[in-house]
Amino acid sequence: AAATGGTGRRPHGGGARAGAGANSGGLSEARARRIAQEDAATIGGGGGGHDGGAYRWRQRPTRKRPLGDDDGGDDDDAAKQAFEEDNPDNRSLFLHGLHRDPGRTLTTDVLMDAFRPFGCVAVRFPKPRTNPMGHLPPPPSFAFLDFTSHEEASRCLADLKGEAVVRNIMLTLKWSSSPNGAKRSHNHHAYTHPPPFLAGGGAIPPPPPPPPKRRNRITEAEAADSTTLFLRLPPSLDSSSYPKELETMRILAQSTMEDELNTGMPTDSDERITAEDEPALRVTVRQPNEEMNYGFLTFASHAAALTTLVALTGQEDGGAVSEEKLVAGVRLESSTGDEKASAVRTNVSHLNGVTLYWAKGAQPKSSSENEKNYGLSFHKRHFPPDSRTDCWFCLASPTCEKHLIIAVYEECYITMPKGAVNEHHSLIVPVEHGGDGALVNKKIAPEIESVKSKLRIHARTVLQKDLFVFERCIETKGGYHTHVQCIPVDADSGPAIQSKMLEMSTRAGFQLKEITSDLGLNALEDDWSSGYFYAEIPLPGGGNDFRRFIYRAGDGGANGGGGGSGGRGRGHVPLQFGREVLAEVMGKPDIAQWKACVVSQEKEEEMTVEFRKSLENITC
Repeated sequence: AAATGGTGRRPHGGGARAGAGANSGGLSEARARRIAQEDAATIGGGGGGHDGGAYRWRQRPTRKRPLGDDDGGDDDDAAKQAFEEDNPDNRSLFLHGLHRDPGRTLTTDVLMDAFRPFGCVAVRFPKPRTNPMGHLPPPPSFAFLDFTSHEEASRCLADLKGEAVVRNIMLTLKWSSSPNGAKRSHNHHAYTHPPPFLAGGGAIPPPPPPPPKRRNRITEAEAADSTTLFLRLPPSLDSSSYPKELETMRILAQSTMEDELNTGMPTDSDERITAEDEPALRVTVRQPNEEMNYGFLTFASHAAALTTLVALTGQEDGGAVSEEKLVAGVRLESSTGDEKASAVRTNVSHLNGVTLYWAKGAQPKSSSENEKNYGLSFHKRHFPPDSRTDCWFCLASPTCEKHLIIAVYEECYITMPKGAVNEHHSLIVPVEHGGDGALVNKKIAPEIESVKSKLRIHARTVLQKDLFVFERCIETKGGYHTHVQCIPVDADSGPAIQSKMLEMSTRAGFQLKEITSDLGLNALEDDWSSGYFYAEIPLPGGGNDFRRFIYRAGDGGANGGGGGSGGRGRGHVPLQFGREVLAEVMGKPDIAQWKACVVSQEKEEEMTVEFRKSLENITC
């Protein structure tokens, strides 16, 4: 009644608008209108809020996705990533974390240097936002890495495990969203025709399960063709120490394999097999960029990588290197220059937290990407099933240095050795891997005899020299691929070589016996499995005549007593015995060890080409 002036009559115009405005002490017309709008929104459920839109700031629909939205979150992102992983047209990765670089040091050039080794061909930053006030726009928080193919981008993402540290700044990587990719990834279960459950009036089935989360690491089974491990250093290290610490881990991995192979053997023993003597034990390290805290360890074989991974982490699939191994330390090379490693180890526990995992195996190369064959003709027979990827002499092995090969035949090939005695020092190597002697193998011995004659004619007619031939066919602990060494020597030096060889064999504790028969070795004995040392000493006056000497491993030592030097129970032929004999005869101690004679690859290629040319016109 007070609102109507106490008359009890309804004012003209009626409604809330008239009633509210009839009393100057009540609500204003504008406020009454707002309250009415809020009441209407509450009743109608407007505003888009979860509580029915009871607040005026929820009346306007928001464009942002609510945090609690059932359609968003990790599952949605995983679905998008799974779609892009299978999208062959996507050749870009999304790089995030640039906002952690307030100094803007991660420029295009810096990022290209970091990711170029992984196949990145371009870095794209988002277009800077325009600022009407003229202020400097904030640095972008992300960029895009472009690759030449989807496979290159996928390999980069897998190798880096979705993370990269550039200039001590942690960055993350994932697939970028291709045009319409998000829409297609949401609708990849959509029906082009009415779904059966709608056509038949049945119940709506549950939604399909979300795709599995992407797994960044691969297992040993998935890496069956890989010889590479992914190595990540602890994040606590300074970036300036990355190259040094990666090299430390390479030495640790290599020495671990040596220890596994030489279990129970003293580190200073002459019998110890090291990576210097056996290429199957060698490990190399590759760091894509010096400012990154990760790298790759490459082994001669998958078995070598697996042995090291299990020894250091205790797991076939990898993990953190055990603290016990880091405390035990790395065996450093002796400061005195000795070839054998010192027994002293350096504690590397500051690397606690370093991890090792499998990296993907190398993709098969197309024929246009294969190694140069240096004018040589290889066929399927030169890559037999028994080839080993950790053998210097198997043609299928990545460690075989084909630039040293002189000629290739049906069952064998001629190559220059690493660290040759002279520019025409050659090896005759069987194509098939095996420890049986080349000269006693009935299948390949005839061809090897023919190749020897060709090299002997070449030495006499082209070089005016004689040819010293020997084969040490005694199994080594690291494995053996038999080969015959052929070294041109000064004419008429045969008697001096023979005298010195017999003298040095006696000192070493084994006895060389002269072969007076004209039969080949394979006709003299049926079983040479214990091994042997064989030599052909040229006779004075040139020609194709020579004297032959043999020692069969396991026979009695010098003078039949088997005592020998060093108290051995049987004779022992030093690994470099033939070279050691020549070093004594020629008065050149350095040639006794091949490592003292190594030259650059450019020089090796030059010598090989010259040798090949001079041998081409020799017939026998």
